[in-house]
Amino acid sequence: MIETHNLSKYFTKRKQGSSIIERITRKSQEIVKAVDNVNLRIRKGELFGLIGPNGAGKTTFVKVLSTLILPNAGTATINGHDVTEEDALVRSQIGVLPGEFSRSLYWRLTGKQNLKFFAELYHIHDYSRINELIKLFGLKDWEDELLMRYSTGMKHKLALARALLNDPPVLLLDEPTTGIDPRASYDIKKLVKNEFSDKTILWTSHNLYEIDEICDRIAMINNGKIVLEGKPEDIKREGLEQEKITLVVESGESHWFSSVENARVVNEYLIEITSTNLKETLREILDITEDHNLTLKDLRTTAPTLEEVFIKQMEEEA
Repeated sequence: MIETHNLSKYFTKRKQGSSIIERITRKSQEIVKAVDNVNLRIRKGELFGLIGPNGAGKTTFVKVLSTLILPNAGTATINGHDVTEEDALVRSQIGVLPGEFSRSLYWRLTGKQNLKFFAELYHIHDYSRINELIKLFGLKDWEDELLMRYSTGMKHKLALARALLNDPPVLLLDEPTTGIDPRASYDIKKLVKNEFSDKTILWTSHNLYEIDEICDRIAMINNGKIVLEGKPEDIKREGLEQEKITLVVESGESHWFSSVENARVVNEYLIEITSTNLKETLREILDITEDHNLTLKDLRTTAPTLEEVFIKQMEEEA
């Protein structure tokens, strides 16, 4: 389980256009709240997604949880161990795939040599775990090739295998599919979803489709603050509180539906409606159809996407 209470991490940066005197007196510095009073509880065995734009605080949050940087305020615990007070215990409980994963591997070693090196750091001397992971990630044919010859997707897989060497109960995955081809992305998502369902997983991303696809619950972070949290389907339903309806009728009959609220007659047979009360709108559509003896050839409803909710939230925060 991952739990944070009022967790905050601040940085200072120099203001643009500051004078030499301001720099000397440090009046040119301003505080950037990378993680601002974050309260989250990620349950055991849950695949939890953290989404947000670039610079929102996702990577900083992962770095605090993985004990790489200290928070300025608040607390964070991994399976009950405080990341500040019990950092060694925390590190024994986690596997981390950093956003800058290439820095966590050695390009002049083979894939297998990389895993052996990190296994020794974990005091793992039985290499059966390495062979198991190489097979699991489909890297058997490449285990003796230098890492520099790996594709980006293969490097991602090896980095994830490295994070799993000590079979940790908690995984912190910082944008694990960024920059890789669709096939490699699919393989990683399938492995995480199917093979590691017993682990507590934090998955950060700005790919809203994949977060919606694989995560049990999600949170949206912006300017260091959590602005939305819940199940993807609940966030989509509550975020926009509207659904789209597409109607197809016989040619020349579309004008009868122009009286429906938020209806747009696209052409003589196609109508698009944005509804905030789906049941009432559908009832009105059926009434019009019956009253005028119309032919309803097709009717489809489309729920709002996570991307639409995300954009709306970002516009409100701006």
